[in-house]
Amino acid sequence: MRRDQFELLAPGGDLDSIKAAIAAGADAIYCGLDRFNARNRATNLTLDNLNGVLNLAHEHNCKIFLTLNVLILESEIPAIVRLLSQLNTTAIDGVIVQDLGLAYILKHHFPSLDVHASTQLNTHNEGQIQFLNQLTASRVNLSRELNINEIKHLAQFGKQHDVLMEVFVHGSYCIGFSGICYISSARNGASGNRGRCSQPCREQYATTNTGNDYPLNMKDNSAFGDLEALVDAGVYSLKVEGRIKKSHYVYTVVDNWRKQIDRFCDGVELSSDTTELYTVFNRDFSNAFLQGGFGKAMYIDNPRDHAVTHFSKVYQCTSAEQVTLVKKKLYDDKTAIIETVAQKTESMKLESSNTGGASLKGAIDAPQLKPLPQASATPSQKLSVLISSPCDISLIKESDATFYYQLPMGLTAECDELIELFKQQPNLRPWFPAILIGDDFNAAQRFLAAVKPSQLVTNNSGVGFIAKQLGLRWVAGPQMNITNSYALACLEDEFDCTGAFVSNELNMKQMRHIKRSDNMQLFYSIYHPNTLLTSRQCLFQQTEGCRKIKVNKGCLKRCEKRTSIINLKDNPYVIQKHKGSHNAIYSEHNILNLQVLSDLPDLFTDVLIDLRDIQTETQVSSGKAQLIESFTTLLDETNTHNSQSLYSVIKPTTNAQYLKGI
Repeated sequence: MRRDQFELLAPGGDLDSIKAAIAAGADAIYCGLDRFNARNRATNLTLDNLNGVLNLAHEHNCKIFLTLNVLILESEIPAIVRLLSQLNTTAIDGVIVQDLGLAYILKHHFPSLDVHASTQLNTHNEGQIQFLNQLTASRVNLSRELNINEIKHLAQFGKQHDVLMEVFVHGSYCIGFSGICYISSARNGASGNRGRCSQPCREQYATTNTGNDYPLNMKDNSAFGDLEALVDAGVYSLKVEGRIKKSHYVYTVVDNWRKQIDRFCDGVELSSDTTELYTVFNRDFSNAFLQGGFGKAMYIDNPRDHAVTHFSKVYQCTSAEQVTLVKKKLYDDKTAIIETVAQKTESMKLESSNTGGASLKGAIDAPQLKPLPQASATPSQKLSVLISSPCDISLIKESDATFYYQLPMGLTAECDELIELFKQQPNLRPWFPAILIGDDFNAAQRFLAAVKPSQLVTNNSGVGFIAKQLGLRWVAGPQMNITNSYALACLEDEFDCTGAFVSNELNMKQMRHIKRSDNMQLFYSIYHPNTLLTSRQCLFQQTEGCRKIKVNKGCLKRCEKRTSIINLKDNPYVIQKHKGSHNAIYSEHNILNLQVLSDLPDLFTDVLIDLRDIQTETQVSSGKAQLIESFTTLLDETNTHNSQSLYSVIKPTTNAQYLKGI
């Protein structure tokens, strides 16, 4: 194999880390500016030193990719366009994006900038790759939860469409699927989709029934021994996580991977020596997602550095004095690494350059975006209802509302039954989940071809792509994270989308100027159990306990469980696993946001209430039919009395996320 068939992609959270990555032999580095990137806690670059970084990296045959991988607010569109205009004058090698509106602007106004799809887009099926390819993405970062066979299938599919695959090979694992994790956002407005995740998964909880204090904390990812399998799968970019890690960490990890790749290319036996990887920060290591054997062994009940514990076991320490010696050796080893990095980067000087200043102000030759269409009028809002049980289908006859039915993430097992159900219920519309991996995505295609519903909602862009191919009316669901008018234009112009939900992470000021065309429905969910995260991992092994050591297909299909955990900093969270779907964490209380109806009376064409059987601490004192009637009356009259009546029927509820925004 040739070295140019791979890319070793390193994190660059600050200038020292960028230099360390270059010195260690990175082929490319991803780094952010002081705005619009998903690692706000990293030091990041300014426009003033960007050109200097580009020159330094290119002198060492290293590429620089800029992370613009956050959701863009409506008010930020002019600033992001000015920034892209600045970048267009540089030798930047690519930009990493999450926001669909930003991808749309890049395609139509900055076609020379190479676009990469962020891990925040949570790519795990063929349809998503086609969707992103249409937005000119030349590569996608695949979901960390995929196993090597799933990766290989998508890599081969990507090659057929000129899309390269990028896979995380070292660093932190998230407990939830990226991009659809809202736990940090819900608790304090610190959205992971805005680079501000406060990492509640690493925090201490009340001791669980299994005796764990950190029940959501997973070991770190390390695929150091899996290089051969990744090569066989056709992965192009091997990505190291760590933009908030120190330069000695970046150097050590990149250096070890550089040597491993070189061994492979030279036909030399691969190394199994992980001593240096364990010397720098780690929470112990696992490759269980990659190997498809994830479960109990992926967790660790300590979110802090595992290095001392690891080497105390290696050296079989039996006394406090021996552990102290281990700590001293680790300190000395890290000091030596820091000194090595300093020596290797000493001669790396950045040439200062004036690119307009970090404020993005000044005279910039930025393109004028064409005005987006503004709907001529907003009709009276229609009610949509989401259900998930066949028992609730009888509600359709009792109401004029539009009814959507939640399809399972494990769609393969239930596909035939669901096709029959929808054929018998032509007024019922499907609601597709955000996660559809492998055969379950194929089942979604089969379902759509067989049922051809009059309209559908999907939280997975791959299903949206298939719907377009089949000429079906489709709506982008709330987990597609729509936060600006250009995302709506993208969906309508590129994918024949007929409607979209506005993200529930936004507050009134952040959504009030969003524009839609007359042909687009604009939805908002005013009542729902708040899904904080979805995980392919089993969340019961560290909470209630589970007899199974590893997760298997039977777990997805058959398991139905519920428990709760109490974060020592704030509220309890509900953990629930439904048959046919992955584990999920919900807020203790449901969201009820009637304030948006009076705050923004002319913005939305449709509002949704979610009546799925998800058991939180919110109690509802009326039946579902009566509840639907109450919400219908509210939309017809929008008066204070009806609002108070609903708050008395559904309680307790919360509206904190809407008040905070992101």
